[in-house]
Amino acid sequence: MKEKSAWRLLPYFIVVFVADQVTKYIALSTLTMGLPVSVIGEYWRWTLTFNPGGAFGMRLGGTTYYLVSSLIIFVVLLFYIWRNRHISFLAIPLTIVSAGALGNIVDRIRFGEVVDFIDWEFFDINIGSYYMDRWPIFNVADMAVSCGITATILLILYHSRKNPDGTETASEESEPNRLQQP
Repeated sequence: MKEKSAWRLLPYFIVVFVADQVTKYIALSTLTMGLPVSVIGEYWRWTLTFNPGGAFGMRLGGTTYYLVSSLIIFVVLLFYIWRNRHISFLAIPLTIVSAGALGNIVDRIRFGEVVDFIDWEFFDINIGSYYMDRWPIFNVADMAVSCGITATILLILYHSRKNPDGTETASEESEPNRLQQP
């Protein structure tokens, strides 16, 4: 098997990271904190906010907790990508996740919080005492992390299918078709 270079993943990383940082720069330069700007009525708006917590505004700890845990996860993720660089269906979406993670880490280092600005309407969710009438405001890095994780899960499920005789489905990229554990 020809060894695949990790350098081939760099363009994915750069595109996502630069898109995140450029859009955050534009948001910080043109939007007023907390003042929504309509893109498509009330359904899609730009609203500049800072998120001191984690995904969906969860606050499980302070800003230092999120910075340190993000850095640890980022390093582990890079190691896992390196170990599995020859498995494109795994390495590419995880590279996109890592670029998004770094985008939010840069915000935490610069501002102590993450810059968010994409504001979408979402169907109302009412579960017990939990109520959400809009999707939490997010950014390009958040989209990269969410889409990359979703793609990784779906691709792992797809590539790990079994043949009718119980053997693993062959992958065109790896032989044997096993993911390396970190």
